[in-house]
Amino acid sequence: MAGTLGDLKQRIIDETNRDDLADDLVSALNRVIADAIDYYAAERWWFTEARATSSTTIGNEYLDLPANIRLLDRPFLLVNQVRYSLTKRSMEEIEQFNTVVVQGQPTDFAVFGTQIRLWPWPAQAYTVIWLETPNATALDYSNDNSSNVWTLNAAPLIAARSKILLYRDYLSASEQDPRIANAVRQEAEAYSRLKAETNRRLATGRVRPSW
Repeated sequence: MAGTLGDLKQRIIDETNRDDLADDLVSALNRVIADAIDYYAAERWWFTEARATSSTTIGNEYLDLPANIRLLDRPFLLVNQVRYSLTKRSMEEIEQFNTVVVQGQPTDFAVFGTQIRLWPWPAQAYTVIWLETPNATALDYSNDNSSNVWTLNAAPLIAARSKILLYRDYLSASEQDPRIANAVRQEAEAYSRLKAETNRRLATGRVRPSW
């Protein structure tokens, strides 16, 4: 199957010409792949956009963020099949709003830890729509047939980033080593291509703009 963890590992082994990454250094290879994915998971990409829903509780100003969320775009309130955008505030602003407790249709929110704090307090059970970026399904590093959105859609980027980490942290390469410089160029090229594809898909409306 194309786009598996095994495919990604073999690509890195071939490009570094290090067969020991398949045995003696396999733990290091797994670690740098995980770190490379985590490094780029902090950005939005066309293949990581997601939508989730949950419900408010009457009189409860707090609502849990979706499970496994990495980045929050914005929550929307669904009222009689009409979607209303909630205005993002600071916790200080929401605290000031709560000088007098008001129940009604929430219009504002602030992120607070793993929750959002709503104002006004919900007067009924409203549906909240979340546009978000969740964490990708974790790879099973003991199974080369394992895959996720990163191995399927961003293998060149993850491979390049992984090589930089390998050379720097495990293969004793200096900052002036041409192998690092080459991997940095590959990373930049892969990043540019993937970002261009993300922007192209945003422009067609297939993915909702988030930045």
